[in-house]
Amino acid sequence: MGNCSKCTLPFSEPEDTLNNTLKISSDTIIGKYTQISPIPSLCCCKASSYSNQNLLDNIKLTERQKKLFEKKISKVKTNSTKYSLNISTNKKSTISINNNQIINELNFSPEKKYKILSNIGQGSYGNVYLAMNIYTNEKVAIKKIYKTTDEKSESEIINEIEILKKLNHPDIVKVLEFYKTEQAYYIVSEYCSGGELFQKAETHLSETQIAVIFKQILSGISYLHSNNIVHRDLKLENILISDTEYVSLTGEEYLDIKIIDFGNAEHYDKNFSTKSLVGSSYYIAPEIFKQNCGKESDLWSAGVILYMLIVGHPPFYGDSEKKILLSVKKGIYDKNYSRWKNASNEVRDLIEKLLISDPRKRLSAKDALNHDWFKKNQSNAIYYNITKKEIYQCILNFLSYNDNTKFQELVISYIIHNMPKIKQTKVAISLFKLVNTNGDGKLLKNELKKIMLYFVSEEYLINYDIIFDMLDSDKKGFIEYEKFLRACLDEKYILTEENIKSAFNFFDKDNKGFFGEEEMKNIFNKEKINEQLCHIIFEEIDLNKNGKIDLLTFKNIMLNL
Repeated sequence: MGNCSKCTLPFSEPEDTLNNTLKISSDTIIGKYTQISPIPSLCCCKASSYSNQNLLDNIKLTERQKKLFEKKISKVKTNSTKYSLNISTNKKSTISINNNQIINELNFSPEKKYKILSNIGQGSYGNVYLAMNIYTNEKVAIKKIYKTTDEKSESEIINEIEILKKLNHPDIVKVLEFYKTEQAYYIVSEYCSGGELFQKAETHLSETQIAVIFKQILSGISYLHSNNIVHRDLKLENILISDTEYVSLTGEEYLDIKIIDFGNAEHYDKNFSTKSLVGSSYYIAPEIFKQNCGKESDLWSAGVILYMLIVGHPPFYGDSEKKILLSVKKGIYDKNYSRWKNASNEVRDLIEKLLISDPRKRLSAKDALNHDWFKKNQSNAIYYNITKKEIYQCILNFLSYNDNTKFQELVISYIIHNMPKIKQTKVAISLFKLVNTNGDGKLLKNELKKIMLYFVSEEYLINYDIIFDMLDSDKKGFIEYEKFLRACLDEKYILTEENIKSAFNFFDKDNKGFFGEEEMKNIFNKEKINEQLCHIIFEEIDLNKNGKIDLLTFKNIMLNL
């Protein structure tokens, strides 16, 4: 029995199990579910409505669970020789699999694969449709962009597509496929059923709810800027709410968001600035009037978004666009709203540091993520409903990961990118967000290991460096978002009948019932991979030695990992 350092109420420390490998304090385990944070700091008085017995029950494994865990850990520990052999002898391990290879680009209408359900948006560019994949029943959004005779408009569409193919982050909408016909381009992306964040701005969210939302926005911006991409049109309407909701310790709901619409986005270098007036007048940065607008403009737009979420009104307004822009140019915003006055000093300070007219003095996304407001609101915590067993299973999957053939790796990467949202995916996403505190979408070897040690002791990480190097096949020094998911998910959830069929169709684009070496080369060669290596890879999977891979052969290849 001890006393809480913050409220002095007595509480019982939960017993450590699994030979002290579980390093989660009573501060982070409440009721049925586990809340994870990098540094457990939530006062135990928050848990006063729950009994200490619940805390003990939550971390206690059954004997069967404990034996299963120890058996899996022992298996991992004895695999080190095999891992070492694979990583040193497999020349194909240097082949990197990325989004450029697994995102389809097809020259026909998407209606061959998707059933259009309804029109959910429209604009000057065209329409956005809700559609359903006829093979997996997964709902998607399809943005139809009409072609024009304007070469500039055409190049902007192609630029958007090229940028979208490079994005790989949990807080940015995931693009699945591109289609092109004589009349239009089609961008197929994940469907976010919660609608626009703009609709939530009219409601009175708590500061903690807003902190969780805004941390995701800044994480997305941090990722974009770390990859030299500036969005240039951030606004509440371009942030969608996923169908997933976080749940806090108190039962309060938190929103999972995605940044969308990269039609105005650009790659930039250190000297980048633009003179073009793009974006929406309420969110546009004042430096545009000096024709010197850089990546800092995204942080100004983020400051406007945060102000609107806190206050419920735009900081700069007028009864015409000209007057709105004049208000932006002056940089003076209204601090007389009651919701502004009632807001915490910390959030007002963050807004003020984002809405600084001089872009050189404005906070970067990385600096903003370290602001005291986020620490105060526990926004580093992961609010998904995750059980302790799910956390361990995710970690065990990672520690059991082995590099399959490059063909199998390509197929699994495609499935991970396109598979329906399931609970196991959400657990892995939660762990990714937990580790990637700066939001740049890159897990460094040491930071990931630090989190692993939070749950398991050093002796169980015997293969950690080898596994990390397998996943970091392009030798960038970090693991990206979907590579982490690939290692953390159990293959039984990945290799379902529907997912295997969908992946087969990815190769069999002409619906012939089979595919050959040429179709496989076309995918690998997007990254200019040596043709001889491609031939070797195909020989490995051509089990019937007839140059054709049909669905049955494909299934056998994938189910015999």
